[in-house]
Amino acid sequence: MSRNDSIIEAGQHVLIRLPSEGLKIVHLQTSGLIGLGKFGTFEVAHILGQPLGSSFEILENNTVRRIKSLTETLNDDDLPDEAAQKEELTKTFSNSAENNQNILDIGEKIQSLSKKDIDELKKSGASSNIGQTIIEKIIAGHGGFDKKTLFSQQKYLKRKQQKFLRRFTVDYLGASQLLEYYIEKDAYRMQGLSIESLGLMMSYANIRPGGKYLVIDEISGVLTYALMERMQAQGTLVLLHENEHCNLNALKYTDYPEDVVNGIVKPINWLQFTEPQNERIKPEDLVETDFTKSKAREQFIKRRERANNINTVIDLVEQNNFDGFISISTLYMPDVMDFVLPRIGGSRPIVVYNQYMEPLADLQRKFQSDKRVLAPSMFETRVRPYQTIPGRMHPLMTIRSGGGYVLWGTRVIPNDLVVAVGKGIKRKHEDSPESSEVKDAADVKDSPIG
Repeated sequence: MSRNDSIIEAGQHVLIRLPSEGLKIVHLQTSGLIGLGKFGTFEVAHILGQPLGSSFEILENNTVRRIKSLTETLNDDDLPDEAAQKEELTKTFSNSAENNQNILDIGEKIQSLSKKDIDELKKSGASSNIGQTIIEKIIAGHGGFDKKTLFSQQKYLKRKQQKFLRRFTVDYLGASQLLEYYIEKDAYRMQGLSIESLGLMMSYANIRPGGKYLVIDEISGVLTYALMERMQAQGTLVLLHENEHCNLNALKYTDYPEDVVNGIVKPINWLQFTEPQNERIKPEDLVETDFTKSKAREQFIKRRERANNINTVIDLVEQNNFDGFISISTLYMPDVMDFVLPRIGGSRPIVVYNQYMEPLADLQRKFQSDKRVLAPSMFETRVRPYQTIPGRMHPLMTIRSGGGYVLWGTRVIPNDLVVAVGKGIKRKHEDSPESSEVKDAADVKDSPIG
């Protein structure tokens, strides 16, 4: 199965980006209103059928119109009076300074437009035209706007657009977007994982449709979500967890049916994984009781179904042919690998993430002395965002630090019966006393006197 990543449809989860750079996940219905707080409310039917990634402007009566972007001043089909507003705004940027040395920091006194005036303007309408008007009046009332550099003026305009424009963008909810949403809401729960590190893990783990992977996911199911997306809901994920139930809260945003998710994701706890024979449920352990009560029969059916699921996962584990191991966990992985490595097939990747370098350094040293893992390597990803205007670039001064570390190696099957033969053994053979005697005899035979 594949998810629709091109058209906005009812029944799917989407990510809504707000001008303030806030994020919101929405489950689209065929009808109804979607509220975006201070940015307004719109009827969901007006965005259905539009391409994912489109930006919209909220108008009167909960209607919307499609626009170029969240920061675009006007659309291609703008009215003449709106074009005049754009021209007026463009003139504002014609007066700028070479530097910011003439700016006077006098606080709110530099702005002639009061908060009361802004509130009155807000009450005069509900469209983005009102927001654009407020921005123009704020810029016109700024006593030192012409003393700012062009770059500072652009940044000031963007901040006001984020505050007053009633616009939003509807994006496809992929793994990267979901991780971005969770980072904004609770970065600590994601263990410092960045979008770049997640992509690096997917590549090094060679995730593909139809694969069978052993997984440890301690970031609320975001890793499992990414694996399912890359596998196109084809294959098997055996999910190791140490609690009574694994936390897969993020999977509620998948648009796959529940039976599809259950057919792919197979949870198993550590005791069942390390002692499969002791944890296997035998048929004789399921003793049928008196089913005169319907509730008793339902309970027995649930126990039997759970037993079948546990035995199925144990069978998958005992086959010892997983296509790879991928982990995001706070567990001490050098000890975990003693149980995991025997279950991974030959020439298969081992990919382990940790927020800190030191635990992975311990694991790398263990792998370097272990013939079962080839060439363990550690990587760090870091992407610095830049703010730009035409002709100028400048890095953001404040960004989220780090993105975690990824350790990658290849599982191999060592063969102790194979002995390497090279020049060293040949030299040893040539330098032996027996070989010297044979060489002397050959020299005597080939000499003219002999």
